[in-house]
Amino acid sequence: MMMTKTRKAILLILFSILTVLVGMWLSQKDSLEAGKHIYREGLLPSGQPLEAIVQGNLRLVGDQAACVNCHRRSGFGTSEGGLTARPVTGPALFSDFNAPHPKMYPSSAKSTGIRPAYTDETLARAIREGVDSAGRSLNAAMPQFTLDEGAMKSMIGYLKTLSAAPSPGVTTDTIHFATIVTERVAPEKRRAMLDVLETFARDKNAGTRHETQRAERAGWDMEREYKAYRSWQLHEWELTGRPETWRAQLEEYYRQQPVFALLSGITAGTWRPIHDFCEHFEIPCLFPNVDAPPIEETDYYSFYFSKGVILEAESLAHFLDNNPAETGAGPIVQIFRNDDVAGVAAEAFRKALKNQSARVVNISVNPDQPLTSEFWSTLAIPESTSALVLWLNEPDLNGLNAISGLGYPTPRIYLSSTLATGLLFSVPQGLEERIRFLHSFELPGQLDRRLLRTSVWLKARKIESSDQRIQGNTYFAVTQTGNALMHLVNNFSRDYFVERIEHGVDNSVATSVYSRLSLGPGQRFAAKSCSIVEPVAGQPGEWVTVGQ
Repeated sequence: MMMTKTRKAILLILFSILTVLVGMWLSQKDSLEAGKHIYREGLLPSGQPLEAIVQGNLRLVGDQAACVNCHRRSGFGTSEGGLTARPVTGPALFSDFNAPHPKMYPSSAKSTGIRPAYTDETLARAIREGVDSAGRSLNAAMPQFTLDEGAMKSMIGYLKTLSAAPSPGVTTDTIHFATIVTERVAPEKRRAMLDVLETFARDKNAGTRHETQRAERAGWDMEREYKAYRSWQLHEWELTGRPETWRAQLEEYYRQQPVFALLSGITAGTWRPIHDFCEHFEIPCLFPNVDAPPIEETDYYSFYFSKGVILEAESLAHFLDNNPAETGAGPIVQIFRNDDVAGVAAEAFRKALKNQSARVVNISVNPDQPLTSEFWSTLAIPESTSALVLWLNEPDLNGLNAISGLGYPTPRIYLSSTLATGLLFSVPQGLEERIRFLHSFELPGQLDRRLLRTSVWLKARKIESSDQRIQGNTYFAVTQTGNALMHLVNNFSRDYFVERIEHGVDNSVATSVYSRLSLGPGQRFAAKSCSIVEPVAGQPGEWVTVGQ
């Protein structure tokens, strides 16, 4: 009996201790989350906006005062206009600040820039009063914040964790990546992407072996650079079944092997479940081959080449709104397959068209319905139709020239280059004067020259040039990844990696099928322009731009 009572007493004590520990863990987790909201959004734990004073008398409130504006999400800072926002990561703040290497900057031993490591108390003073750990005034561009003790504790706790450890998917010698393939992707397209990814990783690892050997006897001037070298391990994550089931499949893949980032990827339909997965787990996703990416202005981790068919739809709407003579009084007829890409394009065009007098007639086609010459010759559209917008792929348009037998003049026809990729090179016979393409890529006459570097790389590795768009874009994605990793040194933070991608695209020597790619902080669509082109009469293969 006594043993039973004793055992119960012990269990009660253990349960009480466990309850306290769980409570402490939850409290700490809540505190870190509160610190994240202060840092990223300028939102206090009370729900009130953060307040600060900068330059002596300028008041900042809410997201204006958020630390992320200057120090970026990673905490590694930035520079602009001669001002430098120093790193505020945990390792940077809570260690002495010295020059990168005494031999590199021998005069730095006397520099006033050296400061001792911050403590919780000196960091709180810096945040509130603008005085660093050495007792010197910080630059006037550094705001002085109003934070009570609870908010300050949350803020400092969050800064201690900020980029303090490598992100998931990184070990001392390996960095793990994944690429996504969905089951409806054509085998030749899948192979075109994987050939580039697998070969690039194999090349990279062959070089890394030499780099690892050199790192063992590196001089002082190369110590930091060699710390960054890791072998690449590429994982192929294939998604099957309905898109609603993909999230669970992705989470299982990720549970088995966390990855640092997703490289490229390809789908025949929606990308939404993959996008949402990456945003939830804060996994960078770099330039997948996708025709209708999700458009979310506030999302952070997913980069796309362009808005795809949505960019084309918005560009066409803008062109027609500004050129009313192109449509006249008749309706605009859209024909599209009722799927995750063409259906999105048709809806985007309807929403973007500001001309309220232009009536849009939608003709939806089932995803599996074949579009034969009979379909086009018997197409029931109003005789007064002023424009025909076709969100269809290349096989759908094989019998399009039969539309000339409608019994009345063929309306102007607008085609999507994203969906009907091959047709920019071959206009259906008899429709040369009626066809226009919505085209966000480089024109054919310049494309081979633009992809010369990629072509040379493929040829040197005996990879057949099969799909210029997929191979060129995939090579761009992995090249950007390699360049960004070189700048991380040994700071394998996903947020810092994202920031390096933002700044690296403009200066990239690698190219893609797009005429110009550019990114900046917060931008996630690299190609931002779409041209409306038509064939030059009597000059096969020549195109002229009629609008943008």
